[in-house]
Amino acid sequence: MARVKKIMLTDAPTLKKEAKIKEAAKSLAHSESGCVVIVEDKKAVGIVTETDLVKCLVSKESSLKEPVSKIMTSPVTFMTPSMKLDEALKIIDTKKFKKYPVIENDKLVGIAYKKDVVQAVSDNVKMHRNIQNLILVLFVLFEFFFMFYEYLFPIFAFFGV
Repeated sequence: MARVKKIMLTDAPTLKKEAKIKEAAKSLAHSESGCVVIVEDKKAVGIVTETDLVKCLVSKESSLKEPVSKIMTSPVTFMTPSMKLDEALKIIDTKKFKKYPVIENDKLVGIAYKKDVVQAVSDNVKMHRNIQNLILVLFVLFEFFFMFYEYLFPIFAFFGV
């Protein structure tokens, strides 16, 4: 089974915990990642997504001048590069997030998206089904050969084959 390191992106945008919500908005506007990982001493301590930012703007309880720590999701649910994709899928099923920081040795090394994990698992299942179907076809051909072999054997014997 494939691992998270095969599908993760290595250039996750980051901000420090003290950064303002406005900085997170600018980072999200210039990035295609859809999230910003909040770090403190190089450790991921939170994540701010586009949804978090929209909720912040709609609620009017937070100002763009406040620190991102006010709207970030914390603690961070993360994955590791060596994690199998089926394990990652279990995390996705239980947590229901769309973006996950990838952490190795307490350091941020990338970001994994739900859609990429699901797609990779789906591709893996399709490949295994194709292999199973091929084996089934070979088995059926093998069975047909031996089922008709006793009828064909006298013909082969007659011709010296």
